[in-house]
Formats: sequence, C-alpha cells, structure tokens
Amino acid sequence: MLRTPGLLALFTAKLLSTFGSWLTLLALPWFVLVTTGSPVKMSLVLTAEFAGVVIVGLSSGKLVARLGTRRTMLIGDAARAPLMASIPLLHLADGLNLPILLAVSFGLGAFTTPYVSSQRLILPELLGPVRGTDEKLVGRANSLIDAATRIAALAGPALGGVLIALLGPAEILWIDAGTYFVSFLIVLAFVRPPANAPATRFTDHPPRGDGVRNVLSDPPLRLFGVALVLVTLTVPAIFLCLPVLVLHELGGNPRTLGLLTAANGAGLALGSLAAVTTLSRMGTNALTAAAILLCAPLWLLLIERPIVIALGLFLTGLATPVLAATLITRFTLRTPPEHRPHVMAAVTTTENLAAFIGSVTAGPALQFAGSRPVFATIAVLASAGAATFVLGLRVTPNVSFAST
Repeated sequence: MLRTPGLLALFTAKLLSTFGSWLTLLALPWFVLVTTGSPVKMSLVLTAEFAGVVIVGLSSGKLVARLGTRRTMLIGDAARAPLMASIPLLHLADGLNLPILLAVSFGLGAFTTPYVSSQRLILPELLGPVRGTDEKLVGRANSLIDAATRIAALAGPALGGVLIALLGPAEILWIDAGTYFVSFLIVLAFVRPPANAPATRFTDHPPRGDGVRNVLSDPPLRLFGVALVLVTLTVPAIFLCLPVLVLHELGGNPRTLGLLTAANGAGLALGSLAAVTTLSRMGTNALTAAAILLCAPLWLLLIERPIVIALGLFLTGLATPVLAATLITRFTLRTPPEHRPHVMAAVTTTENLAAFIGSVTAGPALQFAGSRPVFATIAVLASAGAATFVLGLRVTPNVSFAST
C-alpha cells in the first residue's frame, strides 16, 4: 500500500501541517496573552477559528464538489500559509489589532473543513478505480493518514513549549506558515491520482440533499454518526479533566500529568501502527473487541491511582485509531461518490462541534460536580458510543460504491 503513488506524500504533507497546527495551538493563545494581557481576547480568537470551522464547514461540500479534492487541498494550503504569516508580519508592522486577528482566525478555520474532507476523499482516487472501492485498503489508507495526526500530536506539544521559550510565540507562527507552504509544494508535486483513474465525479447539488440528510437516510451511517458524536464528546473532556484530577486528587505533581498524557500518546502511536498493518484483516468480531477496548478502560479513571489511570488511557488510545479509521472508511464507501464531499463535510463539522461542546462543558461540570461524576459520565458516553458503533457494524451488510 505504501507504494501507492502519492499516498506517502499525502502522509508527509499531513504530518507537517498538523505538526505546525499543534505548534500554533500552543503559540497563538500565548501570543495573544503576552501581547494583550487579556484571557478574554485569547478566548475570542480561539472561538473565531472554531466559528470558521463550523459556519463554513457544513456548506463546504459544495466547494469540494466543484473544485475537486486535490485542487481544494492546494487552495487550502495556499490560503492558510499567508493568513498565518500575516499575524507575526502585522505584529512587526504594529498593524495588528483584535478585529484583524479575529478575521484571520476565522479564515484559518474556514479552510479547515474542506481541506480535511478532501484529504479523506482523495484516498480512493489515489488507490485507483478498483482498489479504491476495497474497504480494507481504504481503511488502511485512512489509518496511515490518522498516524500522521497521532505522530504530530505527540511531537507538536512536546516541542512547542521548548520552541516558544527559545524563539518566542511570533516566530512559531512563522514556522506554522512555512509548514502550510511546504505541504502545498508536496501536494502540488507528488499527490496526483493515477492517470488511468479519473477523478471521482462529484455534484454540488446532490439529489438527496445535503450531507446531514445523506447520513440520516442510511441506517448504518446514522448509527456511526451517533457513535462518532458520543465518543468525540468524551475525548477533549478527558484531557481537560486530567489537570484538575492531578492537582486535587493525585498529589499535584506535574510529572504525574505528563505520565498520564504520555500513556495515552503511546497507546495512540501503537494503535496507529496496528491499524495500518492489521486493519485489513479485522472482521466484525475484531472491530467489536476494539470498541470494547475503547470504552471499558475509561472506567479505570474512577480509581484514583496514577498507574491505573495511565493504563486505562493507554488501552483507550490503543483502540482509538482502529475505530477512527473504520468510521471514516464507512462514511466514505457507503456513500455514492457524487455525495461524498457533502457527507464528509458534515462528518468533519459535526466532529469538531462535538469536540467543542465537550471542551466547554467539562470545566463547569468539574466545578459543580467534581471529577468522579464527570469521569463516570465520560465512561457512560463512551460506552454508549461503542455500543452504537457495534450495532452499526451488524445492522446491515457492508455496501460500497465505485469511485468512478
């Protein structure tokens, strides 16, 4: 599979751009704080980027359908590179103010959903007209792209704090702009569907309505959509809860927080490797076991012992890439090609919205209820999501559509 033309290049582009995004996730809030001294303005900037993701996200399927996957990716990188560079550039010129910063952040978010959707939609095209309809191969390809995300999520935060201390937050934003530019060059030069495999035929006016209606009209996809929402609600909540748990229940040592975060990261890394190498051999029973492995260890978070919690986070991380790749593959191949941009835009936007809801509700829930009830709620939601995923696997036989 790694010999598929363009696939390794797509992995590299994803790795670079996601690494840069993780740097910015640390540097941009810090930059706003040190330049304005206002946590409120910092929150507004982050909210503006999320607003761009959601507001533009649901309608971005029309853009992908009209432009095609590769062209949309090129436009996304070409637009985000100067947008990101404009922040430190305007700061140097003393021309940066809050309205401009909000507009730039909104623009960065607006290009996110069509870009991420296109990264997924181009995989069947790269694999070709026959291999691109094989669920196992498309699943492994999705696992490879997920692996780039997991690796960047490990390296980005680890290096981000060091680089901010050494270079300063504005210089980190220059680095992120550079990663978008390099990603653009990689996609331009190397990510090309085979000449004998015409690009997927999309329509910007799907006969059955928008992406949400397409998902809701298909029983398995409806179940997978519910599973995605339930699980995505829990993930950011877990990591917002961990610092509170460590501070108030586990002795307050920041090394403990590092141990817990690293345990989950190690699980995600190994899980990504397992998904790339073994997903093609996993049937319904194996995927059911992965779903159980995702949710069952979360109940260990109720046991206030660092080593037990670390084990639970490791095991959950181990299962996550397998389920994530399976969900994205099913959303892709159970959808007729002409509807895929709309469905993928709806899926990406819904995933981001669920993560945002999980993030903003976790803090108040911790303050009013405490960590144990919140972790119990997280485990219940994840268990419900895993059960819904398993039901979606078993409700009907798998169906896929040709990509050309």
